[in-house]
Amino acid sequence: MAERRLIGGGGGPVWGVAEYGAPSGRPLVLHHGLVGSAVLPDFWQEYAAAAGVRLIAVERPGYGLTPPLEMRAVAEWSALMRPVLDGLAVTELDVAAISAGAPYAYALAAGLGPRVRGAWVLSGLPYVCDPAVRGCYPEPAQPVWELYRSAPPDEVTAHFAAAAPRFAAGLAAFPTALAALAEMAGHGHRGPAREARLQVRPWGFVPGDVRQPVRLWHAPADDLVPYAAMRATAALLPRATVTDQQEPTHTPSDTTVRALFDELAATR
Repeated sequence: MAERRLIGGGGGPVWGVAEYGAPSGRPLVLHHGLVGSAVLPDFWQEYAAAAGVRLIAVERPGYGLTPPLEMRAVAEWSALMRPVLDGLAVTELDVAAISAGAPYAYALAAGLGPRVRGAWVLSGLPYVCDPAVRGCYPEPAQPVWELYRSAPPDEVTAHFAAAAPRFAAGLAAFPTALAALAEMAGHGHRGPAREARLQVRPWGFVPGDVRQPVRLWHAPADDLVPYAAMRATAALLPRATVTDQQEPTHTPSDTTVRALFDELAATR
């Protein structure tokens, strides 16, 4: 397992990061999900190394080693990451995302332009700030989206604190996710609360601004992120390609992760 470290500082934000794979390989910046961190299961290291990929996992504010930090829109992510990428000597990169990390991968692609070669999205959160896309979610989800959109920040934070035991029960088979959940609690659940608010408010860019190729893997039977909402988002991306994940869960499967790195290796 890769060791996390803090980078940044000098009067600016500090970030928790971990690196996997080939140290001198093709850089891929990975964005974790709503419950996540830079700590990944062992097979990520194996597949990244075999593909010649330098996999860099970055912890967003309020996750892992990264302290909470307020953001006004998802689009701010590209400005926050520029000095991080410069410090890591990353000039050209691919971006990847799991679930709720998708808006941040899109933000880097839109904000950094030609510096980003492509985006690779696993079970990605759709463009839910668009009411039409949000409408693809089942009716019981709509009041929750409205809570995220309009409630005071403290109320959204309390919502996630109250939901933590339910998350823990659902993640019992995933040790890395359980550890990430505990770290989120250590930050007062401010990380997921901020993310939830930013998801459903204008992102500061539109999917049409993502000009790079985007590869999406998504299970048609995903019970957390509706397949129809993913398809509606893919239709807004100029160069999107979708592959159905055969395993019916929201969690990216071993097969899907392997396919991602196989494709990266094939496009070196």
